[in-house]
Amino acid sequence: MFQYEIKRENEKAIIHLNGSMSLRDTPKLKTEIKELIDSDSVKELVLDFKHLTYLDSSGIGILLHTYSWTKEKQKKVKMVHLSNEIRTIFGVANLLEIFETD
Repeated sequence: MFQYEIKRENEKAIIHLNGSMSLRDTPKLKTEIKELIDSDSVKELVLDFKHLTYLDSSGIGILLHTYSWTKEKQKKVKMVHLSNEIRTIFGVANLLEIFETD
C-alpha cells in the first residue's frame, strides 16, 4: 500500500513517501506535485524516500515530470533518504545525475 504526506515549511514543500508506489498510485500524486510547483509560495520541493519500499516505472515518470516542471518554473527539487535499492534504480535511470540528493 502506498501513502504520502505533504508538509509545508515556509517556502519548502516536503513529500514523505511511504510504502510501495505503482501505476495506480501515481495520478493523484502527480497532480498534487504539479499544484505545489505551480504555487508561488513553494520555492523548493523535497521528496523524502525514507519509507518508500518499492517504485516502478510510473514513479520514475513522476520524477522526470517533477524535474521538468521545477526546471521550467526555476524552482529546486531534492531527493532525500534514498535506500540503496532506490539509489541503484535511480543510478540505472540516470536520475542521480539530474537531481540533488542527500
